[in-house]
Amino acid sequence: TRYRCRMYRSDDGVPARQRRVGTTVLTIVLGLVAALGAACSSSAEDGAVADPAVSTETTSSTVPQLPEDVSLPIVFVHGFAGSAQQYETQAMRFAANGYPSERIVAYDHDGAGMDIGAYADGVDQLIDETLAATGAEQVYLVGHSRGTIVSSAYLGDPTRAAKVAKYVAIDGGSCVDVVPCITPNQDALPGQAHVETATSPESFAMQYEFLVGEPPAVTDLEPQSEPVVLEGRAVNFPANTGRAGATLEIWEIDADTGARVGTEPHASFELSDDGAFGPVDTTAGAHYEYALSQPGSEVVHHVYLQPYERSSQLVRLLSSAPDGSTRVNTNADADHSSIIAIRMREWYGSDDGDLPGDQTDVLEISVDGSDPTDVIAGFDSDDAIGLHIHDDAATPGETTLGPLPYFSEQPFQQGVDLFMPASPEGTGTISVTSIARGDRSRPQTLNVPNWPSDTGAISVVFTDHPVE
Repeated sequence: TRYRCRMYRSDDGVPARQRRVGTTVLTIVLGLVAALGAACSSSAEDGAVADPAVSTETTSSTVPQLPEDVSLPIVFVHGFAGSAQQYETQAMRFAANGYPSERIVAYDHDGAGMDIGAYADGVDQLIDETLAATGAEQVYLVGHSRGTIVSSAYLGDPTRAAKVAKYVAIDGGSCVDVVPCITPNQDALPGQAHVETATSPESFAMQYEFLVGEPPAVTDLEPQSEPVVLEGRAVNFPANTGRAGATLEIWEIDADTGARVGTEPHASFELSDDGAFGPVDTTAGAHYEYALSQPGSEVVHHVYLQPYERSSQLVRLLSSAPDGSTRVNTNADADHSSIIAIRMREWYGSDDGDLPGDQTDVLEISVDGSDPTDVIAGFDSDDAIGLHIHDDAATPGETTLGPLPYFSEQPFQQGVDLFMPASPEGTGTISVTSIARGDRSRPQTLNVPNWPSDTGAISVVFTDHPVE
């Protein structure tokens, strides 16, 4: 049986959570939940679905835009070690159902901090800015995990609560009794782990029907007409501060090798303090490299995202300064590559016997056509969304698939020892294939150069849903 993050109620009726991650973090968060208990309802069914406000008719894959009185601005508040990335797919789903994309915003804040009051103040500032920009009188507030604690604190102020029409509390604290509310959590979404409850199509359907008043026309994303326009931020994980002073180059690449196409980048940005970039037009389904470099450092962070089929305003490039904790704790050398594999849907290292089929994830890695190695096979974690994969300094040149120091101790992360030979200029190819939850009919592959880890960090970012 999978040990999952599930809601339960303590003796005083306040919801708490079980999670196989940092005990210290849990203690702090649960203490905050208890402190906010007076503002929380003891029922998870506080907000009934509203009466239908509009009838959406579809013609083929085209959905009319929703009227403004229905599509109030949505403000998403992420949780611990989170970012706007955990609502990116849902924002695309809302847009695919006629929701104006410019009315969906996210509040990025320190993913490792616990200053709930300051974060609630930040939410208030973003809500005021959003109301001023859109002319709306209220917003829909969506919180996930620790974001529900921030949201509960925000809603505890009657003046602030008056700015919120409805509230969605995803797998965290319970509803508050001041606004209509629902709680999509792991009990309501069987088989889904903590982060997945924020990103899954089933969670989206619950949220959409509650907010809009009727079921969504589509939950599976379809490619849009070109161009696909992307914009977002390059941030230092987990603080979500901008990669200030960095240069971002976006290169179109060969999907089969990861090699750059042409001699000039598709787009280039000098990043300011907030790390914002874009908008930039891209080709639907095309593969791109997002290369981050910093003055005074020879290290380039090469980020490879699965191809976008729809526009996004919430692109997040999770990065680290050359002297950041991720870089410092990565065993880097000219002879091998290092990879971080990210997906906003937990990597399952074991099957869930309560569900049909094999739910185990597979992540196969090969270099220049070598036999693939499943780096998930054997590790006992079911809660990681970031996998750090590189050669362990304790066993140089060997692959043990054992846990790496530091990373295997971090919340929502795991480290795996795999030796991947590098070439000086990244002329070889590393193939990374994700078999999501045992579905071998839809393998997801990213091919990237085998950059040496002493001068190049590699991130491969898989979507939380299959891309055809």
